Amino acid sequence: MQQDIFIKNGKMLQLPDGRKLVFAEYGVASGKPVLFFHAAPGSSYVHKDMAEMAAQQGVRLIGVDRPGYGLSDPLPGRTLLSWADDIENLTDKLEIDRFSIIGFSGGCPHALACAYKLPERVQKVALAAALVPGVTEGIPAMVSGLYALAQSNPDELRSTFAALAPSSAALIEVVAASVADCDKKAVAERASELERDYSRTLLNGIEGIASDYILFSGSWGFPLEAIHKEIFLWSGTADQNTPPAMVHSLASQLSGSKVFILPDEGHFALYGHWGEILKQLV
Repeated sequence: MQQDIFIKNGKMLQLPDGRKLVFAEYGVASGKPVLFFHAAPGSSYVHKDMAEMAAQQGVRLIGVDRPGYGLSDPLPGRTLLSWADDIENLTDKLEIDRFSIIGFSGGCPHALACAYKLPERVQKVALAAALVPGVTEGIPAMVSGLYALAQSNPDELRSTFAALAPSSAALIEVVAASVADCDKKAVAERASELERDYSRTLLNGIEGIASDYILFSGSWGFPLEAIHKEIFLWSGTADQNTPPAMVHSLASQLSGSKVFILPDEGHFALYGHWGEILKQLV
């Protein structure tokens, strides 16, 4: 099985409009396809232990750099639904008819956009640390301030992110400063993996992160009530960035959802429950 880990770690697809979309494959080439939509910040880089678990469970895991992340070209004015178009092109190219999705934090709205726009292709969706606009209960002032700035002054938001994230090391420090103590421990334990992850995040600068914040802090452009899929939501009670109030609000709008509440765990609970999440999908 070991030889199947990291099948193609860094591939490029040219989209119909000429943009590059970069992705990476892990796990088992003949396995059940599961797409991984990273957080903001994040990238298509999947941590080594997570790739190994995908291989052990017979999963063909595909991480994708959203526009402006890694070496994926930015897309001015992109929307959540335009991401679904990119994923349709990617899965067509890879000859994948049906697939499941794992969305992490900022990747969750993108996963739901695919479930809405590609109902015949998307089978199941797992969301870890999911967010939804309009819920501010329990969110740190720094995070809620970035959401507000994303809507009121996108150019200033970009300047703010450029100052906060001149390097992957600085970005890790910023992330660690905005999370609960249990998450600070996770960041410290995964420092080397996050260094690889965030180095890839910033290959195109901060545009990917900024455009994500603009997208998920505003109107998403599709009705959540129209999504009729098995959707599993994982939420830590100590998560400050996407607190349980957000997850419950989201679940109330998704008829096929099931919520897993994780006592005393935080925003990075995904890492500790990755194997369970994969098992739920396959």
